[in-house]
Amino acid sequence: MAILTLFCCVSLAQEFRMGLRVGPNFTTLYDVKSDGMYSPSLFGGKQNYKMAVGVRGGLVFDVALTDVIGLQPAIYYSLQRYVSKGEFVFTDPESKLIEESATMKTEEDYRNQLVQIPVLVNFRLHFKNNYRNSVVFGVGPYFSVAVAGRDVMTGTATDNTTGVNYEIESRENYYKHEEINYYIRNKVDGTAEEYSAKVATHPYKRCDFGFTFALGVELNKFYIGAACDLGVVNSANSKEWEDAGIKGYTQRNVNTQITIGYYFN
Repeated sequence: MAILTLFCCVSLAQEFRMGLRVGPNFTTLYDVKSDGMYSPSLFGGKQNYKMAVGVRGGLVFDVALTDVIGLQPAIYYSLQRYVSKGEFVFTDPESKLIEESATMKTEEDYRNQLVQIPVLVNFRLHFKNNYRNSVVFGVGPYFSVAVAGRDVMTGTATDNTTGVNYEIESRENYYKHEEINYYIRNKVDGTAEEYSAKVATHPYKRCDFGFTFALGVELNKFYIGAACDLGVVNSANSKEWEDAGIKGYTQRNVNTQITIGYYFN
């Protein structure tokens, strides 16, 4: 259907161009909330999400319907990263290292690899009386699907009874039915405990949908601009978060990009 739509638009186009675009992107989350209950089996606390730098590149197809309005579908590979910093209280009656509880400070690096398809309606303000020299504003929906992802957590823990310090490390590959290993290691003598969890589903959904807003300048075959993808659907699997003790959990993605491009024709 998408190919048929593109073919129909091209057949009606005054001009058709194809080009390459690439540049850094910056991802974070917004509208992160639950119903106020945060009581998973091991942790209780808070997290703050911050932007991290990724990269995006792909092909754009520019279809000029009139001198002012055009259609621009594209397909991108996008590596999106964001970081969360948290402070938690760890409790486990069966722990051989922690007396009663430990205060944990962690940093998690999330890396998601996506295939993204935006379809923008472009509005052009020409200069030099030339379609190919324009200020371009675009808006339209996007759809993305994750093909891979990884979460690496590092941090420290301090035993609230003994004051002993520990190192924390865990790694999780998204979308794989595998065991996640969490290590808590004594920084003095190296003794460690390992906590494992079998993951049947990913805590985040593979697919995302939202709207893209873009502003740029085209100078003949060259393009430079910025854009923002605003996710409108909950990207978390709420059922899995509820199984971990967090009810009604939601989050939405926001990704901004700086892009340079070149048209082949």
